[in-house]
Amino acid sequence: MTDLHDMRSRLRDTRGHQAAAGGGFKIPFALLAGVAVVAGFLLVLFMPKIYSVQRTSALPVFKEARVRVEEPVPAPVVAAPPIATVKADYAGKGADEAGRIADAVCAQRATAAPQQGQAAVEAKLHCFLSEGTARFCSGSQARKATADIINYFKGIEYTNTAMIVATKVPGPFRSPAADTTQPPTQLTPDPRVAEAIEGLMRAGYLNRGHREDIAANVPRDYKERFARIVGIQSPCPAPPWWAVWR
Repeated sequence: MTDLHDMRSRLRDTRGHQAAAGGGFKIPFALLAGVAVVAGFLLVLFMPKIYSVQRTSALPVFKEARVRVEEPVPAPVVAAPPIATVKADYAGKGADEAGRIADAVCAQRATAAPQQGQAAVEAKLHCFLSEGTARFCSGSQARKATADIINYFKGIEYTNTAMIVATKVPGPFRSPAADTTQPPTQLTPDPRVAEAIEGLMRAGYLNRGHREDIAANVPRDYKERFARIVGIQSPCPAPPWWAVWR
């Protein structure tokens, strides 16, 4: 019995020493959990920056290629085609064809030397009356020339009258552009237009009826001037019997 009690006492002593030996420093679980949370936060905070830097430095070629693709490509400059020059060749041309060529020539001149106001009106009328005169073998073109000449002289007359009347209007109703300190400058017919009219009369493109209509609507000095023009026989071919209405 004594031996049995001794063995039990020894076993209890051995277990006590083992428990005392295994009871060293232990890290609390809460501390381990806190360290893990902080480490995870730092990982989440700095990992995108590191990854972004590595990705950018690793793909320089792709970035440069994208920049080159997005740069706009300048459109090629296309030179405007040169304007075709119209040759004033009326030899052997009929009235209609001569009219088309003359209109193209006059339009070309107006584009090359643009003008404004009364100067533009006179340049257009002068070119119409002097360019491609074979067109006036057509009765409609001769009548148009007569009407344009009359309208030209009437326009000058009405403009001069309007300028005189504007200077006589009472002060409150007077136009600011009207200058009452000196008489207005009167418009006068362009000498080139008058010479072109004389050329048509002299060449026989304007017949007696056309000349009488013009004389009845121009100032007296121009009426007398045109009356002194002796015209030759019309160079136009005689129209067929069925074309008397043209």
